This record gives sequence, structure tokens and C-alpha cells, in this order.
Amino acid sequence: MNLASVAYINEENCIGCKICVDVCPFDAIVGAQNYSHRVIYNECPGCKICVEKCPTDCISIIDINQDKKDIKDKVKFNFQRKKLRVDNYNKDNARSIKEQLKKIIAD
Repeated sequence: MNLASVAYINEENCIGCKICVDVCPFDAIVGAQNYSHRVIYNECPGCKICVEKCPTDCISIIDINQDKKDIKDKVKFNFQRKKLRVDNYNKDNARSIKEQLKKIIAD
């Protein structure tokens, strides 16, 4: 086992703004608006993007024991997963709006 750097969220200071969830390119932070968020340590590569964006400074980088032999594959997979999720969300919303407009025009 090696030490791996990961993000840690102090839940007492987290205001649930969801900025860290939105900026994490690895989909390693979960949580809902206005609720404390948490880091999925197996998915977090410790890139510090969330630390810089947090308005309450409740995110820090800590070292944990973690097997790092396949970290590059995890990072690549998670980055692609988030991109696909965002792309699908945007496609679904665009389709829904188009269908609503067709219905309004037809009526």
C-alpha cells in the first residue's frame, strides 16, 4: 500500500453549495444542494481543483493508504464517465424542450 492524496470535506463547514460536485472532472464528490458533500476516495486523484473552488475552505487534501497501481486507468475512466453523463443530460434536456415546443405549437 502507498499513500495517496485525496480530497477531504469537513462536513461541519460544508454549506452544500455543490460547486465542488460541478467542478470535479472525476465525479469523485457526491451530495445534494444544501446538504453536506462527501468524497469517494477510490475515485479521487487529489487534483486540488475542488480545494481552489470551495467558497468556505472546507476541503483539504489528506494522505490515505491506497493502492495506486491502477490510478491512471481510474482517472481516465472517471473523466470519460462524467463527460458522457453531462452530454446525455444536455441531449435529454434539449429533446424535452423540442418536444414541448412542438406540442405547444400544435395546440
